[in-house]
Amino acid sequence: MKKRVAQVAVTAAALLGFGLVTAAPASAASAVCESWGGVCTSGSVPANGNHEVCFSGKHKALAYWGRAELWDADTGVMVGSFATNAYDNKSRCVSGLYGQHYYERGTGGYFYGTVWN
Repeated sequence: MKKRVAQVAVTAAALLGFGLVTAAPASAASAVCESWGGVCTSGSVPANGNHEVCFSGKHKALAYWGRAELWDADTGVMVGSFATNAYDNKSRCVSGLYGQHYYERGTGGYFYGTVWN
C-alpha cells in the first residue's frame, strides 16, 4: 500500500512539474441563502462527482415558515423542495444531477439555508 501511495505521489509531481495538468480537480463548494424579508437566492454550486447536490433550510423566527427549493440554473427547473419552519433544520440531497449550476431559493422570511456539493 505504501509503495502504491509513493507511486501516485511521484506521478502527480511529475505531471505538475511538466505542466501536463492545468485544471485542479473539483472540490466541495457551498453557498448560503439568507433572508430577512420574503425570498432569498443563494450563489450557485456544481453537482459533485456523485452527481449530487444537498440543501438545507430553517427559519430564524418562530412565526415564519416556507419552503427550501433546489433549482437547476441551467434549465430553470426546480429539482427538489421541502417545507421549512423554525423548529427543524431540515436537509435533503438530490442525486442524478448532471448540470453545473444549482442554487437554493428560500421562501417565507427569516430564512437561512445552505446548498453544497
